Amino acid sequence: MLLQDRLDALKTECLAKTPPKVTLVRQRAVEALAASGLAERAAHAGEQAPAFQLRDGHGRSFSSREALRRGPVVLVFYMGRWCPYCNVELRAIESASHDIRSLGASLVVVSQQTPDNSLETQRRNGLSFASLVDAGGEVAHTFGLRWKASDELRAVEEGCVDLAAFNGDPSWTLTMPARYVLAPGGTIEYADLSVDYTRRGDPSELIPVLAHIAAH
Repeated sequence: MLLQDRLDALKTECLAKTPPKVTLVRQRAVEALAASGLAERAAHAGEQAPAFQLRDGHGRSFSSREALRRGPVVLVFYMGRWCPYCNVELRAIESASHDIRSLGASLVVVSQQTPDNSLETQRRNGLSFASLVDAGGEVAHTFGLRWKASDELRAVEEGCVDLAAFNGDPSWTLTMPARYVLAPGGTIEYADLSVDYTRRGDPSELIPVLAHIAAH
């Protein structure tokens, strides 16, 4: 089953349990994010990826520069373990992780969560790759993915998720879900940005991109 099929099923399930007012506010937030042009201004294929260095929940450092010396990097930005759509995506990426690594790529995921919540994301989803801690969304910002929740969105979401506690940050900024393949020279070979958090590209799309890099 394709990832989007699973996400569509999850969306149907979530809509049935969510008050209509909350659904409407979330939809307005997606529309406002689309209208803001953030996705168009964010990092895209053909551009040079910003270099970054982050730590995982254990405190181990990951440097994009060092990883790119060894081969391509698959980089996934997600909102947090409180987001059910992100968890489904992370498990789908885990299912593709053997094929990704067999093509010589490093694989990491990034969120604004605290170290403990990043580790819990790995544990709950059975991830074999690191979840890096992007405190305050600074790396997400360099990729053009960070945005601030509106007062309306924050008002309805505070009853569902304590984002300040999850992120250790009271700012209520969010990272737009995105997936990148970085070639060894640092060029972005593939970019998939999810303005609508319920829609994500399939992990199978990564494989031909990595195969092309490996062949050249």
